[in-house]
Amino acid sequence: MNILIFIFSIFLLLSIGYYAYAAMYAGPSSTFLWFWLFVAMCCGTVIVAIILHKKFNILVQIPKWIKMTVILFFIIGVAVFLSMEALIISKMNSKAKNTVEYVIVLGAQVRGERVTKSLAKRLDAAYEYLMENKDAKVICSGGQGSGEDISEALAMKRYLMDRGIDEGRIIMEDKSSSTYENLMCTMKIIGDKDVAVAVVTNNFHVYRAMYLAKYVGFTDVSGIAGKSDNRLLPNYMVREGLALFKELLVH
Repeated sequence: MNILIFIFSIFLLLSIGYYAYAAMYAGPSSTFLWFWLFVAMCCGTVIVAIILHKKFNILVQIPKWIKMTVILFFIIGVAVFLSMEALIISKMNSKAKNTVEYVIVLGAQVRGERVTKSLAKRLDAAYEYLMENKDAKVICSGGQGSGEDISEALAMKRYLMDRGIDEGRIIMEDKSSSTYENLMCTMKIIGDKDVAVAVVTNNFHVYRAMYLAKYVGFTDVSGIAGKSDNRLLPNYMVREGLALFKELLVH
């Protein structure tokens, strides 16, 4: 029992510590940071339950089938989560072949009219590919959301043009608001499911992006993995694992 209390105490402290670190770095309102407080709360609950069991033997009062069901669901949950993470990791270093006709840059949050660091990393990866493959065109995909003065597509177009990409190579898709919509709307623009495309996004997002690109109908899909902020990568990886599981269920 003492070893379990020790293990869960370590997880509790790590969760609170990472939340505090990430909140100070990116702001407490950053997406999904609440998860780490939830983990800390769960660990605290388990610790309290273990202590109560040591004093009052409370687990004996719980029917065996309930305990077995909880353990089974926990094992399945861990197995599914680790499987999702393995799929994500498998595409984190993706590089496109040199024959794609369209490079699809998936949108991310824009602050006012300025691209965020996360989106800039996607655009930098696309820029490198476009400079090496002069015949490829780029589709900037992303609509205008809350807190954005212009569409993500327009902000991306300006960023690439400022770096020297010719305007004639840039196509804007400015109606979408999710990864699925990015790719569905882009498919309608291209109009050819067999054309070779490369999907550009942050490394942790590549597997899901490629999966959805194939789901909407593209048959020749590769990925270009942009960098991500390593300080927030644990948060991104957990969030992406849950998002991927949801996509596999829905699509």
